[in-house]
Amino acid sequence: MPLPSARAISFLVFPLLLVGCGDRGRNDVDSTRPAPEEITLPANATNWDTEAGPVMIVTRGESDTVSIVLPQATDSTLAPDDASLTPTADIGLDLFGRGGVVASGATVSPIRSQLPPPISSAQPVGECRFWPTGWLKKSRPGWRVGFAAGRVTAVPLDSIHTMSAADSAALAASILQNIEKIPAVADPAFQGLRFRIRSAYAFRTGSVEGWIADVVRTTNEEANPRLEHLFLIGERPVRSGANYTLAFHSRTAGLEEEAEITELLALVLIGSTKHLTAVVGVEYDEGGNLGLIERAAPGRWQFRWRSAYTGC
Repeated sequence: MPLPSARAISFLVFPLLLVGCGDRGRNDVDSTRPAPEEITLPANATNWDTEAGPVMIVTRGESDTVSIVLPQATDSTLAPDDASLTPTADIGLDLFGRGGVVASGATVSPIRSQLPPPISSAQPVGECRFWPTGWLKKSRPGWRVGFAAGRVTAVPLDSIHTMSAADSAALAASILQNIEKIPAVADPAFQGLRFRIRSAYAFRTGSVEGWIADVVRTTNEEANPRLEHLFLIGERPVRSGANYTLAFHSRTAGLEEEAEITELLALVLIGSTKHLTAVVGVEYDEGGNLGLIERAAPGRWQFRWRSAYTGC
């Protein structure tokens, strides 16, 4: 089943004043944690960061039902009706949102022999692929992604919505200035059109500070609107005052209702070496996948892992 749609988020147009409610997770932490389930991992053919644990979970838009993401599954090995890959025991979890840790001490109980309903009557379940489902216990609202307990540390994000007018304007200006460094798109339909900042978040760790932004522009064709989407990461050494370096960007374009959209779910540090990683969901027309974009070197981020595709 696709991740909850990101298309309902309101567009923010620079240089208008950006105000609103932020997406801050609660940083309440339960001191008691169940030990993560010990699972023997297969050969790491998908380049998953094994320090993040054996599984990842994402919300299905319901309070207690989740999708259990199997990092070692691929498009060719994730069968529509194969329950053999589903974990068999409860898994202890930490839950994260864009604001940081939402809950610790949560557990997910896998549900075997259960397939979700088809997206539409024209798309039978047998023609669609879904992650195994599970019941989530001891959760709290506001989480977006979960990892095995004790494997991942949160990096809180500050939304452009909650910043002062001066800070939000400065962040928007930095984002739009860095877009100018990207080679011009060949599609003439977008030439001269202005970008709109749909969401943007600032972050800081011990050595680096930066922002992660979701930016779009659309054509004015009423009958056949097209959308260009940019997902951007900028960074600089912490407290340096230097200009931000554009460390990562992805660009997609297509019909507005079918365009590929990358949404930031959380920013985390993985494992003992604290790999700085953006957890993202990539939404297509009728499905999508998940990914880890890792900071590989100063000024350079890259996709470390992409999940199998789920949907129809």
